[in-house]
Amino acid sequence: MGGRWRAGFWTAAVCAAVAFGPRPVAAAPTRLDEGEPETRAPRRRLTRSEYEHSLRDLLDLPGLTIRDMLPEDGRVHGFDRCVDALDISPVHVAAWHAAAGVALATATVEASTPPRPTSTRLLPGTQDFFKLALLEGDAVFLKSGRYDADALPLVRGPLPHKLAYYEGTGLFPYPHSVGVFRRQGPNDHFALFLSTFTAPRTGRYRITAAVWSFHWNRGAVEATSAPEAVTLHANDRLLGTLDAPSLRPQAHVLDAWLNQGEQLLFTAASLPPARVFERPGRAAEYVGPGVALDHIDVEGPLFDTWPPAGHRLLYGTGPKPDVRQLLSTLLARAFRRPATSAEIMRYTALVNRRLKAGEPLEQAVRAAAQAALCSPEFLFLGGPPGPLDDWHLAARLASFAHDSIPDEQLHALARRGRLRDAAVLRAETDRLLSDPKAARFIEHFLDEWLDLRDIDITTPDAGLHPEYSPHLRDGMLAETRGFFAELLARDLPVTALVDPDFAMVNQRLAAHYGLVPETGPVLGTAMRRVPLPAGSPRGGLLAQASVMKVTANGTVTSPVKRGAWVLRELLDDPPEPPPPNVPAVDADVRGAVAIREQLALHAADATCAACHASIDPPGFALENFDVIGGWRDRYRILPAAATAATGPSRPPILGDPIDASGTLADGRSFSSFSEFRSLVAADPERLARGLARQLVAYATGSPVGAADHAEFDALIERAAARDYGVRTLVHEVVQSRLFREQ
Repeated sequence: MGGRWRAGFWTAAVCAAVAFGPRPVAAAPTRLDEGEPETRAPRRRLTRSEYEHSLRDLLDLPGLTIRDMLPEDGRVHGFDRCVDALDISPVHVAAWHAAAGVALATATVEASTPPRPTSTRLLPGTQDFFKLALLEGDAVFLKSGRYDADALPLVRGPLPHKLAYYEGTGLFPYPHSVGVFRRQGPNDHFALFLSTFTAPRTGRYRITAAVWSFHWNRGAVEATSAPEAVTLHANDRLLGTLDAPSLRPQAHVLDAWLNQGEQLLFTAASLPPARVFERPGRAAEYVGPGVALDHIDVEGPLFDTWPPAGHRLLYGTGPKPDVRQLLSTLLARAFRRPATSAEIMRYTALVNRRLKAGEPLEQAVRAAAQAALCSPEFLFLGGPPGPLDDWHLAARLASFAHDSIPDEQLHALARRGRLRDAAVLRAETDRLLSDPKAARFIEHFLDEWLDLRDIDITTPDAGLHPEYSPHLRDGMLAETRGFFAELLARDLPVTALVDPDFAMVNQRLAAHYGLVPETGPVLGTAMRRVPLPAGSPRGGLLAQASVMKVTANGTVTSPVKRGAWVLRELLDDPPEPPPPNVPAVDADVRGAVAIREQLALHAADATCAACHASIDPPGFALENFDVIGGWRDRYRILPAAATAATGPSRPPILGDPIDASGTLADGRSFSSFSEFRSLVAADPERLARGLARQLVAYATGSPVGAADHAEFDALIERAAARDYGVRTLVHEVVQSRLFREQ
C-alpha cells in the first residue's frame, strides 16, 4: 500500500507517539481522496538506502549505518524505487523511529570540548587471533625481512602446549612482523581480528597499515613476481583493499568511519584458503605466497569542527538557542523545502510541552527532530500532479543523483526559482554527477538494473570453481561500477555498453580474464582503464564477471536465464513470463545431456516455442562464460565419482565443447559471442531505448507507460544527435517532462 497519504494525520500521530509514549503508533495512515488527479509517477516513500543517505547528509554523519534496521524494500519493474514496491506497515514506522533515534543520538555530543584523539599502534603479534595462527603454522614470525628463529623454531606439527603457556614464556606479545599464509575460506573460522582495539566512539579515524608480500619456501623469505592484496574491515564493513608489494613495506593511510564498538579485521585477501596447519610439515614444509603485516596505527576520533555540524544543526552553539529558528532550519533541510508556519508551530509546541514536563532542552529538541524524520514530509518524495516546482524538482534530482536530500546549492537555486531553467538544470545535473556522492547513484542503479544486488545469493561450487574468492567478487562489482562511471564521465556512446575498446580491471580480475594489455601486465588492487587486445571478448556488460555470476547459479549456466536477462535489461524487449505449470529446464551438472538437447525438447512444446525462439539465442551466445565469468571452450563438469554432498572427490573434468551459435528472432545468425556482440552493437537506438527506459523508472519511481511514448520517443531522438551518449541520455531524461512533471 505504497503511494499517497494524509500528511497531517501521519505527522500528528508520530508527534503524539514521540511526545507521549515510548513507541510510534501502529495504526496505518489513510489514503488520500479517490478524486485526486492521476499522476504518471505517484508520490513514493524513501527506500531504505535513501533513508540512510538522507540522514547521513542531513546530520553530517558520512558513515552512519542504519540501513539494516529497516525492512527490506520490494522490487517492481526491476527497481526498489517504484511506488508499487514500497509498502508501508506499522513495522516500517517503528523501524524509522528507531533508526532516526540512533542517528540523532550519534549526531549529539555532550562535552563542550572535543575528545582528545588517541593514537594506538596495533602489532599483529599482540593479537589473540594472530597468536593462534602463529602457533598452528598458518602464520610465521618475521624480523628484518627473515624468519625469526630466535623467537620460535619453525612449526612442523602440533605444539605441546596451549596459547596460555607460550604467553607465560614471554613469546608473546611478539613485537615484530607477522607473515600470514591463508585467507578466510568458505565455512572457515580463520578471521584475524585486531582484538586489542575497539572503536571508543563513533566518528572518523585515520588508519595506517604497513604491509608487504613474500614467497615462502620452507623457511626462506623470497621475492614475489606481483603484489598481493589485503583488506581491512570494520566488523563486516569493507574499509579498503590495499597493495602488499614484494619485500618492501608500504604504508597505506585510510580515512575511515568507525562505529562505536567496531573492531578491525585483517585479511590476506589474495591468498588461497590454504590450511597450512593441516598439511604435513606445516610452516616448515610449506611453499607458497604470504602477506606480512608490520603494524596498524589508528588515530581518532577526528573532528573538523566542534561541536560537529550535525549537533549544531540540531541544537545551535549558544547556551540559549532560538528553538523556533533551529526548528525552521532543521525542517527546511529535512522537508526539502521551507517549512510552513503551521509546521514550525507544531514542532515548537512539541518541544515546549516536553520542556514544561521537565525534560532537558536537547532531549526535547531531539524528540521533535525524531518526529520530523518519521513524518511524511521527510519520508515521501513527489509533488502535486503537473509540472514540479523548484523544490520538488530539486528533491527529485538529489534523489536521482545522490540518493539523498538536496544540498545547499540546490536549496539556493530552488529558493530563487531558477532550477526549472533548462540550462541551470543541466548544469546542476553535471555538478551532482561529478560529485563523489554520485557513486551512490552508480551503485544503487546498477544493483537494481543489472541485478548486482543478487551477486551473493549463490556461492560457486568450490569443486568446480576453486578460484572464486571474496577478493575476486569485490573486483567483479568494482569493474561494472567503474565501467559505467567511465561511460558516464566521458559520455561514451551507448554501444560501448556491449562493445567497448577498453576494460576496467585490476590485477586479480585481469588474471581471471587472462587479459594482458599491450601496455603491460595489470598490477595492484586499483581498478584502471586498459585497452583491449584485438579480438578480446572482454570489456562490455555481456562479458563482465559480475553479470555472468548473477545470471547463473553456483554450479551451471542457464541460456534461458541469461537470454531473458539480455532481452529484459539491454534490448528493451522483456520476455513474457513462462506459462503456469511449465517445468524449468535444469542443466545436468554431470554433462550427460547437452543443454541444447534439453532446450530443444522443451521448445518442442508449442506453448514454449515462440518465447524460446527469442530467449535462447542470446543465452547460447554467452555460453563461453562460466558461472563466475571465466572463459571456457568446453564445459567444466564433476566426475562421476563426485556424489558426496560435501563436494567432489576428484578435480572437475572437461566435458562437451561450447556451441555459442544461434539465430535471433529477426533471422540474423551468429556463430560466436563476438559475432553476437557485433549484432547487438549494430542497433544503437535499441540499446539507447533500453538504457533510457531503465533510467526513467529509477529516476521517477515509475516505468515508461503508454501515455509516455511520445515524450520518450522525443528524448531518444534528441539523444541520437550525440551518438546516444550515456551522459547525454541521463541529461535528456532529466530534461524531459517524464522527469520534470509529477
